[in-house]
Amino acid sequence: MIVENTPLESGLFMPAEWEVHEGTWLQWPHDDTHENVQMCMEYLWLAMAAALHQHETVHVTVPDDRRFEHLEGQVAYYGFDRDKFDLHIIPTNDIWSRDNGPIFLVNGDGELAITSWNFNGWGGRYPYEKDRQTAKSVADNLSLLLFNAPITLEGGAIEVNGHGTMMATRSSIINPNRNPGMDQEKIEAAIKAYLGVKHIIWLSGAPREFCDAVGDETDFHIDTYARFVDVSTVLYCWTDDKSNPFYPYLHQHLSELKEAVTESGKQMTLIELPLPNNAIYSTLIMGNRAPFKPAPTLAVYANFYIANGVVLVPVYGDINDTRALEIIAEHFPGRDIIGLPAQVTAELGGMMHCVTQQQPAAVNMNNQDKS
Repeated sequence: MIVENTPLESGLFMPAEWEVHEGTWLQWPHDDTHENVQMCMEYLWLAMAAALHQHETVHVTVPDDRRFEHLEGQVAYYGFDRDKFDLHIIPTNDIWSRDNGPIFLVNGDGELAITSWNFNGWGGRYPYEKDRQTAKSVADNLSLLLFNAPITLEGGAIEVNGHGTMMATRSSIINPNRNPGMDQEKIEAAIKAYLGVKHIIWLSGAPREFCDAVGDETDFHIDTYARFVDVSTVLYCWTDDKSNPFYPYLHQHLSELKEAVTESGKQMTLIELPLPNNAIYSTLIMGNRAPFKPAPTLAVYANFYIANGVVLVPVYGDINDTRALEIIAEHFPGRDIIGLPAQVTAELGGMMHCVTQQQPAAVNMNNQDKS
């Protein structure tokens, strides 16, 4: 059911990702947008599902009956607990649950609702007519209230600490390809009303020209570059290599984070998270071929996903993988840190966080947290 008042007026807010989940939403790989996506990616989705369903329900959308039957076969073949898989036929253009899927809110009584944010294919870059209906379809399937926000943004563009503070990049939201004619003041008002946040930390992001040049079709989503790991601690992407084209933007982010405070006025603890070095094979020479030369990519470690009992971290067979896993583990001592190979998804512009969406535990749901 769609309602007219705002989530803020209803006492709803977006909790932090590390708070207890009922489950995680995935959109199963399919070939409707990217050719051979299902063949290349299904092993990764199965690995994510294997880790997640030990601790919470895995909610999965598939676009049609044929793929529903295929996934049921995969669940049975790999011996997964079918009771931990909640399958839905919901057509989608793509596979990025974080960006086109529902964003869940809760209130002080533990009741759940859904927000929809007018997904437009990352500023019109890709088809989005089916994706735009995903949040409503999930709300209908779960019989939850649906709030339609008056602006456009993607789930990967926002990062909350659950206590009233949100981080975002200006380039991915205050952008004419999402919100033409809207200034920062109007956008902030909408965000606060529909996410229940009090305070917004804006990082600059990067201009469209740079994003297009490096293949970042999100216009520098925050979940790729800076993440809360508790109320006032942020892991931020960093490289000391000044020749890396990302360096000036990461340097600007760091300067802005050093000046930022939380909703309570507290300065944040900032923890450096290295970029992949991209040099794991740099000393390998085969025949007459020259050594591998490192090249900047969209691959990062910050695009991890925090679930009940586990953190799913993208890894690349890179010399910085181990250090990144260690840093993330330091901040989640009660969870298993699971590195999953993410080269294929990184080539398409996203990693573990981009393809997942958390559903918080709530009292108005039949399926309670099963961790």
